[in-house]
Amino acid sequence: MSSTHGENMKYKLIASDFDNTLYDEVALSPRALKAIAAYRAAGGKFCIATGRIFPAIRPFISQLGADDEVIACQGSAVYYTSTGEVIERFALDQATAIKAASYFEAKGDVCHAYDDAHFHVERENPLSEMYGEYCNLSPAVEGKPISSFIREMPFVNKVIGIVSEDSIDAKVLELRSLIGEEAEVTKSAPMFLEVTSLRAGKGNALTSLAKHLSIPMAETVAVGDNLNDLSMIEMAGLGCAVENAIPYLKERAGLVLPSVFDDGVATLIERILADEIE
Repeated sequence: MSSTHGENMKYKLIASDFDNTLYDEVALSPRALKAIAAYRAAGGKFCIATGRIFPAIRPFISQLGADDEVIACQGSAVYYTSTGEVIERFALDQATAIKAASYFEAKGDVCHAYDDAHFHVERENPLSEMYGEYCNLSPAVEGKPISSFIREMPFVNKVIGIVSEDSIDAKVLELRSLIGEEAEVTKSAPMFLEVTSLRAGKGNALTSLAKHLSIPMAETVAVGDNLNDLSMIEMAGLGCAVENAIPYLKERAGLVLPSVFDDGVATLIERILADEIE
């Protein structure tokens, strides 16, 4: 990014979570689209940082009018949307991925392993089918335990378990006690327990992207709604949470915005353009 781009703005890069932060699971807000266009016209960079696998977020980038760079798969990789080229990857160590998958399998939980294009499952099941419908991406059914299939994968971006809402917090702590020195363990939704490399996570991916764009971290903004957004909220120059975010994220954020249903991200951009944020 040229040093002249957005030179009059304090914050030159915004990284926004997608689901339940910018996207309300129904539609993209016209106000948000207008704000993104205005921010980019002023020289700012607006990029998505999502837990979604790359093919599941790619169609939305052009709809948003966002910049070409996208942080996907929970910060496990940064891509150019236009070409699919990987700018940087933070793959999960194979042995750690196998430990995570084995944990979920032992608990009887549905387990997914992700590469760049697919999420792999042992067998057809309603939870994976529902997830695939939401992401418009069919699961790759392997017919063997994911802990075994991982050995055949050239790399693993992340492993997730779909667990019950009443058990997820306890399982986050339990899995952290098992592999917490080897991986980041977090949750991205009430039933999604995610495992990525310690080098991944949205915060480290944002740091990598900012370096790639020659933008100081002090001039970045991150906004999200869930625990998986915490690292980028804490590492950005300004960390924001939407009002519908989990309480802990709002406590750690420097700024709490209106909810996804009330155009929180659009409000943020409009305030940045108006130079109303210190």
